[in-house]
Amino acid sequence: MRKALIIGSEGQDGTLLKQLLVSKHYEVWGLGKNEGNCLNGLAGYFSFDLEKDDFTILTNFIVSKKPDEIYYVAAFHHSSQEDSDTDFEFIEKSVKVNQIGFIRILELCKYHHPSCRIFYASSSLIFSGTDQPFQNEKTTPEPRCVYSVTKCAAMEAAKYYRGVYNFFISVGIMYNHESIYRKDYFLSKKIINETKQLLVKNIESIEIGNLSAITDWGYALDYVEAMWHILQLQKPDTFIISSGKGHKVQDWFEVLFNYLNMEWKQYVKEDISLIQRKKPVLIGDNKKLLSTGWIPKVGFEEMVIRMYNNII
Repeated sequence: MRKALIIGSEGQDGTLLKQLLVSKHYEVWGLGKNEGNCLNGLAGYFSFDLEKDDFTILTNFIVSKKPDEIYYVAAFHHSSQEDSDTDFEFIEKSVKVNQIGFIRILELCKYHHPSCRIFYASSSLIFSGTDQPFQNEKTTPEPRCVYSVTKCAAMEAAKYYRGVYNFFISVGIMYNHESIYRKDYFLSKKIINETKQLLVKNIESIEIGNLSAITDWGYALDYVEAMWHILQLQKPDTFIISSGKGHKVQDWFEVLFNYLNMEWKQYVKEDISLIQRKKPVLIGDNKKLLSTGWIPKVGFEEMVIRMYNNII
């Protein structure tokens, strides 16, 4: 039986990874800060703070269990990134969680388990300063916030350990991916939740800052399957994980209200005063990953309806 360790097992991606790997008959271990959902299908769980705790417990685990695969999906991304960029507390936490914690794992594996296969989840925000409408693995990163700077630094560390120590470390540059496990402050979940409130007349309308804003949205379970798929390849590499298509915010309402047999324009109001900052249009070119055999199974419309119906 293969063994896997998920670092960041309580977030959206970690939760879906647990389910996927258990279904593939892995012995799965989780690491996170929330003990409330710790043993759901897991062989074991560590309550661990990447920012504060020492790594003795992880050292002992890697020495004794020698996991075949490690998935580093832990991340610190403050909901108001502009505020966090001027606050040293948030800068320090971003560095510790997104970058240093990952490097510590690489160091543990270097000394105790160099044959382990490792996946690091990066972000499309590393391209937030680019003027290219589509980004691929050769696009030069242009980070514009602390979160994306630390993601870039971790990617460089992955490249270093891969080249110098011949580690099997692969990186997935993750574009927006949604599921029922999204937190409520994400736009996708806000649209779903407020539509449900509209139907029971708790609210009269839904206010959105920019209906024309374009994002590359994909289904989170497809992206988690991409993570696993990438670690099964013969060689480690960096891959764009995206849908390859852009959708407007308006598309969410068109799909959702059409499903409900309602006219979205009667209930959705655009209010530009709600726009906190201009977001770049980031659409990932996923041809490299598609060429390896990964195929996303759930399209945009089905994703919206699944989220509304609370279906994984």
